[in-house]
Amino acid sequence: MNMTAKGKGTKLALVLGGTGKTGRRVVSRLEERGLPVRIGSRSSAPPFDWEAPGSWAPVLDGVGAVYITYYPDLAVPGATEAIQAFCARAMKTGVRRLVLLSGRGEEEAQPRRASAYRHRSGLDHRAGKLVCPEL
Repeated sequence: MNMTAKGKGTKLALVLGGTGKTGRRVVSRLEERGLPVRIGSRSSAPPFDWEAPGSWAPVLDGVGAVYITYYPDLAVPGATEAIQAFCARAMKTGVRRLVLLSGRGEEEAQPRRASAYRHRSGLDHRAGKLVCPEL
């Protein structure tokens, strides 16, 4: 599903929440550019679930970039730790570009707080990006 490669050696872009409001738009734009995409969701193959870290490795296989949306929300307890753990796992598998969709109106989702995810993940500023509705 959604894994047509533009060329050999092209790594996949993993879009977590790829069937959701913003995720499906990201998937559409990537596909329009001919880029290989994998959707990460509980109903995708392979499935992805934030609450099941064992599901993370299969979806990261062959991935070079990840668009991250956290379900149900960045403000829930444990979100920071889950995102940090996911970013660490992603980096170990060779992912070099992470984009975190932030939110607005919640302390945990404010640009300064959300950018801490990137810094604590160990990615340099060129590899980790933050997308905030307020920016």
